[in-house]
Amino acid sequence: MPQFVLMLRDSGTFPTDISPEEIQEIIERYRLWSEKLGISGQKLRDNEGRVVVRNDSGVTITDGPYAEAKEVIGGYFLVDADDYDAALKMVEDCPHLDFGSIEIRQIEL
Repeated sequence: MPQFVLMLRDSGTFPTDISPEEIQEIIERYRLWSEKLGISGQKLRDNEGRVVVRNDSGVTITDGPYAEAKEVIGGYFLVDADDYDAALKMVEDCPHLDFGSIEIRQIEL
């Protein structure tokens, strides 16, 4: 069965001034959604990573991604689905759509 990666992109709309209880409620929404589908994912660490670019002067490595970037990948899920339509159906009620977008890409085996 084909595999797809669901990349959760933060569009900068995730609330930053919320209580720990509200954060736990959001986490619980993600947990229930992923449990319903029988999938697991990973949240990427905020404000960490490296960006590698090859240019005329060689390879440049910078810290990143930056929080001020338009869209930052905040996490991902790997799923098995028959096709893109099935993968799309899986994310219809994903709580992440309240805070950003989800990029779906098939893994080439």
